Amino acid sequence: MANQAQSKRTDRPSSNRRNHLKEADGSSGNAITVSNLFPIDRYYDASQKVLNAFQVSFEEKKLDDAYVYGMRYSRFCVNEITKHDYYKATKFNQKRAVMNKQVTEVINKLEIVADMMDAEEVIKEAERKARFQRQKEEEARRRQEKLQELQQRVNRQKHSAVVSSPTISAESIHDSALAKLQRLNGPVEPPAVSTSRSPSQSMGENTESELEDSQQDPDGLIASSDDIPPPLLPPQPDDEPEHSAPPSYQDIVNYFGPSNIQSTSIEESDKPQNKKAAPKTKLSIRQYIANAERARLALQQQRKILVSPLQTYQGRVRGSTNGCTVISATIASKHLETHGGVSDAHICDIIDKECIPLLRDIRSRLGLHGDSLIIPSDVHDHMVDHHLLFQHKFVGAVGGNIVDREHLGELFSLLAGKPDKTAHFKAGATFFFREHVVSILKFPTSPTEAVYDLVDSLPTCNGRGSRTRCMSLEALKVQMEWYTSHKFSDSNCTYIEKNKWNDSMADFDPRVFQAFVWANLPKPSN
Repeated sequence: MANQAQSKRTDRPSSNRRNHLKEADGSSGNAITVSNLFPIDRYYDASQKVLNAFQVSFEEKKLDDAYVYGMRYSRFCVNEITKHDYYKATKFNQKRAVMNKQVTEVINKLEIVADMMDAEEVIKEAERKARFQRQKEEEARRRQEKLQELQQRVNRQKHSAVVSSPTISAESIHDSALAKLQRLNGPVEPPAVSTSRSPSQSMGENTESELEDSQQDPDGLIASSDDIPPPLLPPQPDDEPEHSAPPSYQDIVNYFGPSNIQSTSIEESDKPQNKKAAPKTKLSIRQYIANAERARLALQQQRKILVSPLQTYQGRVRGSTNGCTVISATIASKHLETHGGVSDAHICDIIDKECIPLLRDIRSRLGLHGDSLIIPSDVHDHMVDHHLLFQHKFVGAVGGNIVDREHLGELFSLLAGKPDKTAHFKAGATFFFREHVVSILKFPTSPTEAVYDLVDSLPTCNGRGSRTRCMSLEALKVQMEWYTSHKFSDSNCTYIEKNKWNDSMADFDPRVFQAFVWANLPKPSN
């Protein structure tokens, strides 16, 4: 009985329509994911905008849009936002309860949407059948008119033959006409498949079958199958497409919420062109990854990029798991405060010992469970409050599209410093990308030159953490392009190929990065 009930619910008039919307939305490359490195508040705000879009579409009975928005909202709230490590934090109890209530309401309304779709599809099917029946009746009427016309022509021929040739009996004319009408009323054979004709045939030579046809119907009274149009499928109304495509994420600005204004931007192809622009060649993301691999390998062979393993990694000691935000910030802090920079031994001590009480304190204050990943802003606030980082040493924060060299170039500019002003100071950065945080450390070797270290606490170097020395800023750029590009999964690449960078969708985009830069700047005098 349960299987029969399930079959009944899935085999509904609108099942194909809804499946089409699901498949189109799922194959659009717009997979939405949540990052623990961004505040969960942003995702609650984003989901509210989707909910608003659903409510508007539901009230206006835009069923396809309502169905897509409702499914997006439900999937996001049930499958994605629950993965955020702050989801169960006591601070967000009220928002969590409100969202769960809203999800239930949306699911109930989605069932109403499905019922309304069923009703629409039943009406559409009845209209299709009615159109098809009308077409059949119209074809029958035209065929009857053709028969009547032919009967009249036969009668005229019969009368004309009697007048012009008295020797021809009326009976023979009647028999000839009757035979033709019988052939006409009989089943029309489908036309034979046309074959290629020789040049002589194309110039007018009749085949034997053509001559026979001419002899059987010298007056052309028998209707050809070409005179009767074949039955056609009922046309689809222009204003009612069979299945409309789901709304695009790009149609919904600011975290894919509903758009209240019509865009007035001019498409690139519509803009007046004063002169022909040279075509730009843009690498695909997969080509970008391959190029980054080759560039890094070349610098490794030239010993401009050197990778060395650490003696430990985060998670080896209980309490350090998912501690990368604290570990990277502490390494940057120790680098700035230690003469000559932080050593490998000191980095291992931070990973195995110093980070653990900090992680425990911050998680406890935020109401997070034991292994929660802490967002960077909470870590920085705590470290500034406890004088582990100093506000006067803060240089700036940057972020954006990691495969856009202009965006990433802002990070390198802050690290390098200003010539003759801050270029000779040590600097450190925490770099957040794809659910992980690493440290970038700058060691000046002269007033204008420096080496840079990328410190990663994950066990990615023979099962241990790593410290990668870049012998110049250019080498660091190559290392960072390789490090970031090789974190893209195949699904990430698919998303990037199908979606241009959009600032309003940054928190959901696999290309998004964020970095905070600090330098050993002197404390300003009062």
